[in-house]
Amino acid sequence: MIKNIIFDFGNVLIKTDYEEIIKHFTKNQEEKEFIINEVVGSPEMSKYGLINTGFLTIEEVIQLINDRTNNIHKELVENFLLNYIKYKKWNDNILEIVQNLKNNGYKLYVLSNISEYVFKNFRSTLEPLFDGLVLSYEIHKIKPYNAIYKYIIDKYNLNPDETLFIDDTKVNMESANKLGIKGRKVEASNIEDIKLILKEYGVDY
Repeated sequence: MIKNIIFDFGNVLIKTDYEEIIKHFTKNQEEKEFIINEVVGSPEMSKYGLINTGFLTIEEVIQLINDRTNNIHKELVENFLLNYIKYKKWNDNILEIVQNLKNNGYKLYVLSNISEYVFKNFRSTLEPLFDGLVLSYEIHKIKPYNAIYKYIIDKYNLNPDETLFIDDTKVNMESANKLGIKGRKVEASNIEDIKLILKEYGVDY
């Protein structure tokens, strides 16, 4: 019986469609590809990037990317990284389900690879809804490595067999499953798939 539900943040609780976000910053195809490959996909900013481990600030990330790319798009990099957060939007229909789950007595948690820069923009909404937040930048641990899953289990005294994990990345889910946490990969920002997994595990939402 599921008593605890852990949610990923990006592409579950919020929409993170970088191709759509980039359109707010440039119409030039070469510049779009540059942002995807050299900024979003950089060692500093990728899903497993250094900013999410809490060892870099956004200002340091801007400097490193511009240094590495010889300042070829210096102003674009700075503008994008200081402002892209404005275009990350809540999945409101998923938040409604979260509230229903809370009302129905489930213990709710967030487990996210996330930077302080991103989190501070969403903190005020997250904290009242969830019983606990495990954030990569705070603990310097990151999915899909086992340490972050063991951390949330130990911190909140969770029984993995009673815990469902909702995440849109296959490798993250596989690591959780190996530790006995229930769940499967869901489609990014897909409310119907999230409803389906809740039904699969007998969760009343």
